[in-house]
Amino acid sequence: AVKKSLAFQEYSDKHPHKKGTVGYCGRPSGPCWYISIQDNSSNHGPGSQQKENPHEADANFGRIVEGLDDVVPRIHSTPQMSWLDQKNQIKIKTMTILVPGPDDAFIEWKP
Repeated sequence: AVKKSLAFQEYSDKHPHKKGTVGYCGRPSGPCWYISIQDNSSNHGPGSQQKENPHEADANFGRIVEGLDDVVPRIHSTPQMSWLDQKNQIKIKTMTILVPGPDDAFIEWKP
């Protein structure tokens, strides 16, 4: 399991926190992350985290391309007392990372 955070917040206005996007949470960012189930730009975009620093924002690193209408709502409906509630944590066993490929298609990322 990844247990390190990012060295700094890396936000780009080219990747706003719209519904279906995936972002890092915490200060500094990661390793925890979240799926936005609505437009979260006002909660996680520039100026939302620190009033002293209007430029700081959560890093947004991807988007859901499959399962947004069926899997994500089931995850969101699971009762949680807090983000540390291990009793009801949902563990993702497999995940495929897709990157832009030829002809606007996505291809599997292979490091």
